[in-house]
Amino acid sequence: MKATSVRYVSGYVLHIIFDDGVEGEIDLHDLVKKGVFQSLQDTALFAGAYLTDHSLAWSEELEIDIYQIYHQISGRPLKEIMSGMNAYTSN
Repeated sequence: MKATSVRYVSGYVLHIIFDDGVEGEIDLHDLVKKGVFQSLQDTALFAGAYLTDHSLAWSEELEIDIYQIYHQISGRPLKEIMSGMNAYTSN
């Protein structure tokens, strides 16, 4: 599972597509109220989200684990997602 596309929708909502066909929107309005993520209250900065190999990022200091995002969009248990990734990476 790898995130292949991120697109800003509006407010604090992003649309993310994964290579296994899972896709959806995630609303991160609660995230931008916390700690270092408060800088993302500027929607121009928030809209600049991009993908790395394992995260959704806005800078090297502002990243979210992509597996957490996949969990929220897909509804699959995080433990199941992570065990699937371990099996995938060991092959």
